[in-house]
Amino acid sequence: MIKTEIAPYKPHDKGPARLHTPTVYGASPDKYMLYAIPATGKRPLCFAAEDLPPGLSLDKTNGFLTGIPKAGEYRLKISVSNGESCDSREIRFLVKEDGSGLTPMLGWCSWNAFGRTVSQQKIEQTADLMVSSGLSSYGYQFVNTDSAWQGEYGGKYDAIMSNFKFPDMKAMTDHIHRLGLKAGIYSTPMQKAWGGGELPGCTRGKTDPKWMDTYYGIGLDHREQACVDQWTEWGFDYLKYDWSPCDPENAERMKDCLRRSERDFQFCVTVSANLRYADYWKKNCNHWRDNSDSRDSWDNIVWNRFHSDHWAEHVSRGHFFDLDMLECGWICNHMTGEQWASRLTEDEQITAFTIRVIFPSPIQLSCDLSRLTAFDMALFCNEEVLSVNQDALGIGAVCVHEERTRAMDRTEIKHKRIYAKPLEDGSTAIAMFNLGEQDEILSLPLNSKVSARDLWAKRELGAFTE
Repeated sequence: MIKTEIAPYKPHDKGPARLHTPTVYGASPDKYMLYAIPATGKRPLCFAAEDLPPGLSLDKTNGFLTGIPKAGEYRLKISVSNGESCDSREIRFLVKEDGSGLTPMLGWCSWNAFGRTVSQQKIEQTADLMVSSGLSSYGYQFVNTDSAWQGEYGGKYDAIMSNFKFPDMKAMTDHIHRLGLKAGIYSTPMQKAWGGGELPGCTRGKTDPKWMDTYYGIGLDHREQACVDQWTEWGFDYLKYDWSPCDPENAERMKDCLRRSERDFQFCVTVSANLRYADYWKKNCNHWRDNSDSRDSWDNIVWNRFHSDHWAEHVSRGHFFDLDMLECGWICNHMTGEQWASRLTEDEQITAFTIRVIFPSPIQLSCDLSRLTAFDMALFCNEEVLSVNQDALGIGAVCVHEERTRAMDRTEIKHKRIYAKPLEDGSTAIAMFNLGEQDEILSLPLNSKVSARDLWAKRELGAFTE
C-alpha cells in the first residue's frame, strides 16, 4: 500500500468564494433543467452570469440555474462573490439531444447506506445533509434511490407504484429539487428486481422465451413507457437500469422512452454491460457497469475496480464506465440495515476513491451522511482531486506501467500500477497504486522537465527531469 497524505477538509461555508463547477455542462433541448452552481466560501454568496442562453435564468442568491434551454453551444461566464473575494469561470454550455451528463455523475446512492431499509424519510434527510454538510457545494448533486422503493402495479399509468415506505414520491423529489439537487430512481427490465422480496420490474406476464437466460426473466408485457411516464410525473432525473445479462435491445426500449420524456434523464445500465456491446453503451448510456457490486473488502477493490482497463478506450465525454458506488463511510447490511464503519483502512479508502477519480468513473457516495467523519469529508471534498474526475475532456485513463509478482498461494506480493490521464489544461494527471503487500518504490520515466503537484496533499513537489 502507498501511504497517502491528504489535506484536511476545507469547510464549505468559510473563506474566500470559490467555484467548483466543471468547465463544460450539458443539457437536452426543450427540457427543464436545474443546475445548482457548486461554490464554497463564507456566506452569503452572490452569483452572477453573463451571456445566459435564451430560456435560462439564474437565482443570484442560491446559484440555481433553471429553465428550458434551446439547442446550441453557448459560453457563459459565471462568477461568485462574498465579502472576501470573487471567483469566475467560463463554461461551455452544450445543449444537444441527449446532452446531459457530460462529466461523470457526482452524487449519493442509497444501497450501501440503507439497503432494503431505505425510505422516503431517509432520502429526504440525506438530501438535507448533502447541503448542510457541504457535499453539494463541492459538486455532489444526485440523490439516488436504489431498489426497495417498489410496491405493486397501479395508478393512472398502470406502472410500478411506490410501497408504504414512500408515501409521496412527488413530495420527495420536490424536496430534493428545492435544495438544488437531482433525484434518481432504480428499476430493471426483469419481471422481478434485485434487492430481496417481490419487487416488480418494468415487464410482467409470461416470460419471453427470448430472454429465458436473463436472471429473473423478462416478460412479454412491456411496461417501460408506463413506468417512465410515472417517473416523469414524480419528477426523477436519473435511472439506474439493472439486469443480467445486459443487452442493447432492452436497454434501447427504455432509452427510447426516456428520450420522449419531458424530463432530462441520465441513464445508467448495470450490472453486466458486456464489452461486445461497447458500441451501444458508449453512445447511448451516460454510465454503464460490467463488474460485481462494491464491498468494503480489499480483495473486492483489487479484483473488481482494477480489472477494467479495457474500457478506457470506450470512455468519452458524456459516456463513462461505472466502477460502482463507494465502499467508504458508514455502510450497512443490505437486508437488515445494520450499520458499521467501512472495514477498509484509510489508505484503502483513498485507493478506492482515487481509481474512480482517474478512470474517470461516476462517484456515488453510499454511506449514512449523518455519520460523516473529518476523514470522510477530506476524502470526498478535495476540489483539486475532484477536478480530475470532472475534467471537460472526459478521456479514459490508461495504465502506463504495471508490475505483478504472486506467491504460490496467488497472494499478490508485488502489484504496482501507474495510470495517466490527459487534462483539458494540457497537464497530465498521474495516479500511482501499490496494490501489493510490501513497501515499494514507484517511478515514472520522464522525457522532459516537468513540474509536479500532489493533489491529495495540495502541495507542490517541484520540478523533475527523470
